Amino acid sequence: MGSRMARKLVEKGFAISVWNRTPSRAEPLLAAGASPAATPRALAEGAEVVVSCVSDPAALERVVFASDGVLLGARPGFRFIDASTVSPAMSRRVAEAFRERGADALEAPMTGSRLGAERGTLLFMTGGRLETHEELLPILMAMGTKVIYCGETGQASVVKLIGNSIISFMLEGLCEGILVGRQAGLSQEKILEVVMASGYASPYYSFKGDAIAKRDFSTHFSIDLLVKDQTLMLAEAAQRRTPMPGLRAIREVFQGAQGQGLGGEDIAAVVKALERSAGA
Repeated sequence: MGSRMARKLVEKGFAISVWNRTPSRAEPLLAAGASPAATPRALAEGAEVVVSCVSDPAALERVVFASDGVLLGARPGFRFIDASTVSPAMSRRVAEAFRERGADALEAPMTGSRLGAERGTLLFMTGGRLETHEELLPILMAMGTKVIYCGETGQASVVKLIGNSIISFMLEGLCEGILVGRQAGLSQEKILEVVMASGYASPYYSFKGDAIAKRDFSTHFSIDLLVKDQTLMLAEAAQRRTPMPGLRAIREVFQGAQGQGLGGEDIAAVVKALERSAGA
């Protein structure tokens, strides 16, 4: 996701430098016109704004707080945008650290998957100071087509986790329905035809249903990452004393898929774990 977002910035005329913990992954961006940075700190020292897109809270902690992290390159007027999906508490911690140095941070988790990043059609949710949101809109709109301000730091992370929880329910329902329908002699095409003609139609069902029909589980969003987000959501809900029994049960299904070695595959591959359970 991050590399595709960076490429959109290059295409839109931004002068950018890039850092990746696996340097070889940045080579296509260097060939496209980006400059290399030796460390996250060096990246910050040479830029007005740094955008991060990493897999989990531990990766964000390394990028920001390590001895060669972005934070040590921050100064008054510097801005940090984090497009990762992390816990609201981590987003608040990051923002507070940058503000202590006279800088500021904007949480900006996004949705749209790999194709959205390639096409520049991502939806960003932002949390932080409204003036910082407005200041950084040109950068976000170079990578996406819509930016929604959600409120104070942490609230955008909550919205993103809500979205991925809804995705969990949608995909689980679709996969279970397809499997029962097959066992009853229905074609997947007929099931999807009815679904997409109904009041509960969604382009998401066509997107993932087509992948399941073609047995194309190339990764747009991995099972491992969805389980990470489900776990973050359950932790946030527990902190707020809000039960989520449905999501907890669905997470067990996806964790079962991880146990079968499917964690690196697209979330649609959860259907394979359900098929194995049904002996199908």
